[in-house]
Amino acid sequence: MAYKIMIVDDEPANLRLLERLFRRDYKVISASSGEEALKLLNQHDIALLITDQRMPTMTGIELLKRTVSLRPHMVRIILTGYTDVSALVEAINCGHVYKYVAKPWDNQELRLTVERALEHYETNRSRHELEQANNRLSIRLHDMTRGMVRAIADALEAKDGFVYGHARRVSGYASAIARRMDLSAEAVEQISLAAFLHDIGKIGTPDSLLFKPTAFTEEEHNLVKLHSERGARILSGVPEMADVADTIRYHHENYDGSGYPEGLCSEQIPLASRIIRVADAYDAMTSPRPFRKAYEHDAALDELMLDASKKFDPMVVRAFLELESLTIIRRSIAQGHWGIYISPAFSSDNPSFADFVRQVELDPVLAALVLREVNLRGEERREVFDLEKACTYFSPEQIGLIAAQNRSAELRDGELDNLREHSHACARAARLLAEHTRTIEPQTAYALGLLHDIGEVLLRSAFPEEMERISYLSEEIRLQQEVAIFGVDHAQVGEWILESCGIPRSLTSAVQTHHDVMRINAPEALLLHVADAIARAKEPADVRALDVLGSDRLAMLGLGRSDLARIHLEMTETIEQSFATII
Repeated sequence: MAYKIMIVDDEPANLRLLERLFRRDYKVISASSGEEALKLLNQHDIALLITDQRMPTMTGIELLKRTVSLRPHMVRIILTGYTDVSALVEAINCGHVYKYVAKPWDNQELRLTVERALEHYETNRSRHELEQANNRLSIRLHDMTRGMVRAIADALEAKDGFVYGHARRVSGYASAIARRMDLSAEAVEQISLAAFLHDIGKIGTPDSLLFKPTAFTEEEHNLVKLHSERGARILSGVPEMADVADTIRYHHENYDGSGYPEGLCSEQIPLASRIIRVADAYDAMTSPRPFRKAYEHDAALDELMLDASKKFDPMVVRAFLELESLTIIRRSIAQGHWGIYISPAFSSDNPSFADFVRQVELDPVLAALVLREVNLRGEERREVFDLEKACTYFSPEQIGLIAAQNRSAELRDGELDNLREHSHACARAARLLAEHTRTIEPQTAYALGLLHDIGEVLLRSAFPEEMERISYLSEEIRLQQEVAIFGVDHAQVGEWILESCGIPRSLTSAVQTHHDVMRINAPEALLLHVADAIARAKEPADVRALDVLGSDRLAMLGLGRSDLARIHLEMTETIEQSFATII
C-alpha cells in the first residue's frame, strides 16, 4: 500500500531533500506553507504529515493543531531546530504531535521514524473504524430502544390518557431533580426514561381499577401494587433496559422501609427510584382524580416535606423544593398571571357586542381570563369553552375591568405579536378543520387553537432570557429544552392553565399532547396538531410537511391531502379579513 505523506517546509532545499528521501516508497505531497497544506489536506487522505516548526505566518505547531479536526487519525511529526519548548510540550501532551525530530536529521533514523509512524497510523485508523462501527451499533440499539419506548407510550396513551400525561410530567420532574443534584447527563437520561415508563406495568391492571371513581379497597390496592414488578418484568428481557427495569421495580419503596415490593430502605433503594418516588408523589397529589380534588402546589410541597425521611429521601425532597421555576409557573397559574395581554381597544366609545367578541377572539390571554371568570366565578359551575357564548356574560366595561385586575409581565417587542398572530391563525385553521370534519364543535375548535400555545406566553413572560436562548431550536428540541430548564414544557403549562379556567380534561389533554403526533390517539388532539401545522405553513404547498402524518392519521379526521392546502388558503383569507376589520 502506497501511503500518502505530506511534507511542509518554507525552504525549497529542505522540501527537495525530503521528497528524494521518501518518494520511492510513498506518494509525497509537498507544501511550502501552512495555508497551502490545509488546502491540500482537504483534497487528499494523508496518512502522515511532516512539518517544519519555524515558518512565517503559521508555525508547524499551529498547523498541526488545525489539522486535528480535519484529519483526526493522521499521524504528525514536527521537524525542529528552533522552537518554543513550552508550546511543543503542550502539543505533545495534547496528542497533536506523534514525535519531534531535531534538525539536522539523520536520513536513516528519519526513515525508521516514518515507518513506525505509519504503523501507528494503521493502529489509529483501525481503532477509529472500530469506534465508528461501535457508534453505529450504539445508535441502532438506541433507536431500537426508543422505538420500543414509543410503542409502549402508544399503548399507555391508548389505554388511559391520564397515565400517559402522568408519565410525561413525572419524567420531566425527575430529570429536573436529577440535574439539580448534579448527576451526569447519562444518569439524567436514564432517570428520564425510567420515569416515563414507571407505570408501564399498569398495562396489565384491570380497567375497572384504573377508571374507578372512588378510592380503592385494601384488596384492590394490593392488585394495583403489582404494577411495579410487572413493569420490571416487561423490560427485564431487554439488555439496554436492565437499569431502567430495576428503577421501576423499586419506585414505590419508602425511605423508612415501609414501601413495596421488598421493603428496602434508605441507600438500599436505587437513587433513581428515590427520585421518581418524589416526582411521582408530587404529580399524583397535584393532579385531580375522580375521587378527590388536586392539591395546590404549596400544599403538595408541604406534604413532601412532612414525609421526608419517611416515604421520601430528604435529599431528593430538598432538590425538588429548589426547583424555583416550577414554583413560579404553578403560582402564576393559580393567580391568573399568564402573560401580557392586549387591552381592549374599541373603534368607538360605544362598542358593539361583535366588537367585544372580536377583541377577545384575537388575544389568547384575554380569552383565557374571560373563560376563567365565566366558569369559576359565582355559585354556578359552568364548562363554557365557546368564546362567543362566554362573552355574553359580560359587557365591554366588565372585560376592561377583568383585564385591568390582572398584572402581566412585559415581553420584548414583536414576541407577543408573533405568538398572537400564530395563535389566531391556528384558531382559524382549527375552526375550518372542525367544520370540514365534524370532529368537535367549530367554536370549541377555535378556542383550542387560540389557546394551544398559552403556556408559551407564560414561559416567555416569566423567563424571557431562558426562552430567548432556545427560541432558534426546532420544535422537538425546544420542547426537550423546556423540560430540562423548567421541569415541564409549554404544552403541559398550557394544559394547567386551561384546567385552571374550568375547561374539561377531554379538551385540556389535547393541548398537552398535540405536539407529539405519533402518540396522538384523540381526534381533538390530532385536529389541533394539524391546525398548528397549517398555521405555521407560509404557502399552501408547505403543508406537504404533514405527509409524516400518514393516510391513517388523516383518515381519523376524514381528511385528504387536497383538503389541507384548501384549508390553508381559506385560513389565510379569513385572517386578512379579520385584521382588516380590526384596523
